[in-house]
Amino acid sequence: MPNMPCEVIKDLLPLYIDQVCSESSKQLVEEHLAKCDSCKAEYTKMQQEIRLPQETAALNRTEANAIKEISAFWNRSIVKATLKGGLIAVLLCLVIFFGNMGLRQWNVLNVPSSIIEIADVSQLADGRIAYHVRLKDGYDLNQVSFNIDDKGNFYSIPRRPIIKAKPLVDKGLHNMYYIFDIAEIKAYQLSNSKVKDIEALYFGSKKDPVLVWKKGMKLPPANDKVEAFFTANEGELKADIPFP
Repeated sequence: MPNMPCEVIKDLLPLYIDQVCSESSKQLVEEHLAKCDSCKAEYTKMQQEIRLPQETAALNRTEANAIKEISAFWNRSIVKATLKGGLIAVLLCLVIFFGNMGLRQWNVLNVPSSIIEIADVSQLADGRIAYHVRLKDGYDLNQVSFNIDDKGNFYSIPRRPIIKAKPLVDKGLHNMYYIFDIAEIKAYQLSNSKVKDIEALYFGSKKDPVLVWKKGMKLPPANDKVEAFFTANEGELKADIPFP
């Protein structure tokens, strides 16, 4: 609390002696007396004098209420109000900014299996597995992450932000062919000392996956259109299997 002038403290001393001032005023007086010899001497002198008559004490109670209002006004000073207003404005801007980013850009929600449609699962001439994914709700897909568990199950996990958006184009992560290269994955695992046979491929989260392929499953050869498409886009489509 800021230092109060001696004149104010001396005005408060009669109220303090009669114990009719507020707790905040009492604390203010006591803190000042601990530091100011002049006011402490005045306090000692007042204690030795005749106590205030009842009428004066009643009047002082009224004045004590006025002192409370002055103290409240002091706490609502212009500087304090300005700082508080500035802090609130900054916090509000941060909440709006990060809230918008979180709702529209952070991919935190897994796409449920109920809207995942897997079709045309086949095997390319080079051994890679091709399959088509379409999300049936008509919304865009922002991200597909990948994970392999300790049982050899490979998960392609589609994720979206909380606020979904319609796709700008018909083709994209929400509606396209994906490839799965077991040999490439094994090479990556070997380089990271994590050799594990791939037992199955799923599209979806671990808790809610859709099976695409599992070990021992006989796949039909890819048709000419799919084979030609992946051959023509070889350089681009290998990016479908990034690793963390």
